[in-house]
Amino acid sequence: REAVVSTQSTGRVVKLGRKMMASKLLGPLSTIPHHWAVKVGDTWYENAGSDIFTVKNGCGGIFCDKTPIINKSVGFHAKSGAGKYGGEVVGITTKSDSEITVWVNDWATKNPHYDFLGSNCHKFAYELIVWLTDGIFRCEHPTHLCDPQKGSNFFDFGGFAAAEDGNAVASYSVAQGRARAGLFEGKFQLGQATAQAVCGPGLGLFLDTTVAEAKLSLGNVVGARVGLNANTGIGARNGNLEAHVLGFGGKIGADGVEINTPWAGVHACSIM
Repeated sequence: REAVVSTQSTGRVVKLGRKMMASKLLGPLSTIPHHWAVKVGDTWYENAGSDIFTVKNGCGGIFCDKTPIINKSVGFHAKSGAGKYGGEVVGITTKSDSEITVWVNDWATKNPHYDFLGSNCHKFAYELIVWLTDGIFRCEHPTHLCDPQKGSNFFDFGGFAAAEDGNAVASYSVAQGRARAGLFEGKFQLGQATAQAVCGPGLGLFLDTTVAEAKLSLGNVVGARVGLNANTGIGARNGNLEAHVLGFGGKIGADGVEINTPWAGVHACSIM
């Protein structure tokens, strides 16, 4: 994909909503997978084929050959319950509802069978976000389940500013890239800065600044980063309690436990 240079400040807010997936199949590991949904304006979109985790309708495995069900709902959170913390602002879109409907129908046609390690809720949400925002977005979560059989690279140049429901974000990145192989994901950032003020759900002020950084993660289980940042902020956002001063600090909550210094950090046990 070609790089995009853009700064967005007008349009509708795009949010990512997440929820923990309860699975009888995975037992204690059921806290590791999570379901994703995307919100544009007042409407949520999600690939509900992930309901196979409830082991129903005669389907007893996570690789069931099942047609994806794209749910569309309106409300504070998605029909599945994803986004119960209000959702995370990831970007801005100028796409209309009719354009989104065409894209969703086209995606379902190109991905006719749900697969936990392929055409899943992550793949749908991530590709929808990329398309909605023309590649100018912020997503800090691993994307290893977005069709991990295929390595992928993505770069963006630009930024956006958005405010909605007590959450104001301004973000800019000089360069960003991702590559996946199986459950492993590598990510790098160059010249990234984000300012965020949160006042419900959550509360806090955050200034995330990165000179350069590289991350490697194994699913949502464990990961590490090296680089140089001066992240500073304190409060609660996206289901986590966070505190950082000039890169030193950590967070705990929906994304597990994370400990950071200005030049390195580790995280483990994401539950959302």
